[in-house]
Amino acid sequence: MLFTSLFAATAALLAAAPADALKGSRNPLLPKRQHARSVDTSGPAVEAARNVKRQYFPANATDVKTFTTPTNVTIRYKEPGAAGVCETTPGVNSYAGYIDLAPNVHTFFWFFESRSNPSSDPLTLWLNGGPGSDSLIGLFQELGPCRITENLTSVLNPYSWSNASNLLFLSQPVGVGFSYQEEAIGSLNPETGGFLNTSQANATGRYAILDPVDVGTIDTTDLAAIAAWHILQGFLSGAETLGAELGDSKTFNLWTESYGGHYGPAFYNYFYEQNQKILNNTIPGYALNFDTLGIGNGIIDESIQASYYPEFAVNNTYGIKAYNDTVYSYAVFANNMIGGCQNQIEECREAAAGINGGLTNDGYTLTAAATSNPAVDTLCSEAQDMCRDNVEGVYYSYGGRGAYDIRHPYDDPTPPSYFVDYLNTAYVQNAIGVNLNYTDANDDVYYAFQATGDFIYSNFLEDLEQILDRGVRVSLYYGDADYICNWFGGQAISLAVNYTHSAEFAAAGYQPLTYGGVEYGEVRQYGNFSFTRVYESGHEVPYYQPQGAYAVFERTVKHLNVADGTVPVTANLTSTGPANATHTEAFVALPPTGSASLAAWSESVIASYSSLDNVAPPTTATAY
Repeated sequence: MLFTSLFAATAALLAAAPADALKGSRNPLLPKRQHARSVDTSGPAVEAARNVKRQYFPANATDVKTFTTPTNVTIRYKEPGAAGVCETTPGVNSYAGYIDLAPNVHTFFWFFESRSNPSSDPLTLWLNGGPGSDSLIGLFQELGPCRITENLTSVLNPYSWSNASNLLFLSQPVGVGFSYQEEAIGSLNPETGGFLNTSQANATGRYAILDPVDVGTIDTTDLAAIAAWHILQGFLSGAETLGAELGDSKTFNLWTESYGGHYGPAFYNYFYEQNQKILNNTIPGYALNFDTLGIGNGIIDESIQASYYPEFAVNNTYGIKAYNDTVYSYAVFANNMIGGCQNQIEECREAAAGINGGLTNDGYTLTAAATSNPAVDTLCSEAQDMCRDNVEGVYYSYGGRGAYDIRHPYDDPTPPSYFVDYLNTAYVQNAIGVNLNYTDANDDVYYAFQATGDFIYSNFLEDLEQILDRGVRVSLYYGDADYICNWFGGQAISLAVNYTHSAEFAAAGYQPLTYGGVEYGEVRQYGNFSFTRVYESGHEVPYYQPQGAYAVFERTVKHLNVADGTVPVTANLTSTGPANATHTEAFVALPPTGSASLAAWSESVIASYSSLDNVAPPTTATAY
């Protein structure tokens, strides 16, 4: 009877949406990456983009300072704050420009000194996900020193994480944001986002391109980790000449988001291993004191998290049933059937196991020997398509709600993407030392990762386990309205991490997350590991709940308990409370669909989130 009903559900969906379902269809409705929203991708808008394109060819920046570091890395930079760009707090320095590792590797960076005590505060590297999304998304929409208004002016962010740490933002992998392997005059395909040269379309600007064009050299998380390590070392080698305060202890934190569920564990583990080689004089370099890893709404392991897409779509804590029982049954069936998501992920691993040294960690971790093999890449990419199109992706076809916030419509106006236009103004570009048209994501990078199946690699849970067993503090935090990396799956990841204190962590209770007398969520913590569910927040938690997000960050890097920041972290610190996070919110209806009414709603909701920055921070620790 069950099989009959599932077969009927499958048939109905195939008839309703014949997008090669169950074959890995590369559904055009599928959000490819974390990106700045408020972009009109409707048919008329895309057609208008094809026919009417504003040409803008940025001039070369003037008065750019250049020096070569002791490791022969060239750094080109300017001081944006001196020009009134972004961080304008008196006495707080900032630097932006390029780290030139090689003739075809030019990585854009933006460094902000701590507003508190840069000489003693830690260094935090922030990375957005994608793959292919720029970390300036995080800078301007989330946790950086400034936000951009609708009239393209910058205002200070009182809840910037630079209140507690020096911050470094990198546009990576190379080709993302202002980073480039080569520069070229051309345009971007309005459908794919890929670069088009002047023989393919009318030129609209000067863009960052990959080498080789449309392909590049980085197509997996592990390769990106190696590149990012060399970029970080290049920055460290020039920090003294730059004048950047990094803190005397060289304490290092890595915080990330979204596809950062891959980046965070892999980068941190690779960085840590290289750092140990520096400490024992195996390789030269600049050593750091590794302290914390933070991951916000991360996709860490698809084989675990995929099962929670249909569950969150219909059983979330907002009382929203995004699609009907037929669609739900289809998504569950597609996840578990023969040839379905879970089955194909296993086939990806089996293909890796067929190569000598291709699979380690009891058949769970794919090595470079496997991920560099075209046949393995193909199988893993097909598994990725199966999972994303048919388990995750039916929500985008039938849900009518936001990928990054289930409370909002599919075309979600939040967070607004004013910063993209801001970074395409001549004054700002000159102030940060660039001569390229800015895009918040590089789709060519995304497609390169997609072709290898990196999305469904199962390496990153093992990385987390190793990091925790090394004594590093790990903080997972998830906005509870996000669908694409929902907190159901994040919680399951936290309980699946098999490290020394897994049992003690699972036994800890959920304790309220409070800041300034307000409850922002629930947190489970044991020792150096915590999982936080943040209430009424979409994908980019620091945008939706700036106070709650800042509390999670500040307490983690200051070695305090995440719940209320009143207790120093010890090896057996245990949060207390119920075994489950049961907080619920009232049902949220979709806004009116009429153009004027929808515009009014959009303005209202953006204004409500902007007003959160006006809430005064607590003045004393006891006010936490």
